Amino acid sequence: MSNPRTAEPRRGALGQRGVSLVEVLVATVLVSIGLLTLASLQALSLGRSSSAALRTEAVGQSYDLLDRMRANRAQAIGGLYNLPFAQAPSGSTLASQDLASWKAALDATLPDGDGQVLVEAQVVTITVRWRDIGVADAAAPATVSLRTQL
Repeated sequence: MSNPRTAEPRRGALGQRGVSLVEVLVATVLVSIGLLTLASLQALSLGRSSSAALRTEAVGQSYDLLDRMRANRAQAIGGLYNLPFAQAPSGSTLASQDLASWKAALDATLPDGDGQVLVEAQVVTITVRWRDIGVADAAAPATVSLRTQL
């Protein structure tokens, strides 16, 4: 007769119990790579979100000036709103006051914000530029141009 204890294989030294240290290390490395990837995606997302917020602000400022020009259409068509980059408006006309207010708002809301306005044959082109801190190539300024008929 056979002994039931001897017929069954021993599990102690010959069998595997639990998880080895190598498997734990591999799992830890894989989880840490995944977490680092998620952290880099989060940082990229925050940068792009900041960039989108600045672009939205630039578009809003462009439409603000366009509304002011449409309210003062005669001076706008007369070229009193023409203004190049890096130039401060001068004079005491309503157009000069609108441009001074617009330039101040650009400077306050956008990093290194500046704008230019060009009116030709009742077609206005408003261009806003700023230093975009949310992108890798921050050396080149970001721009938004709005072109429409008055």
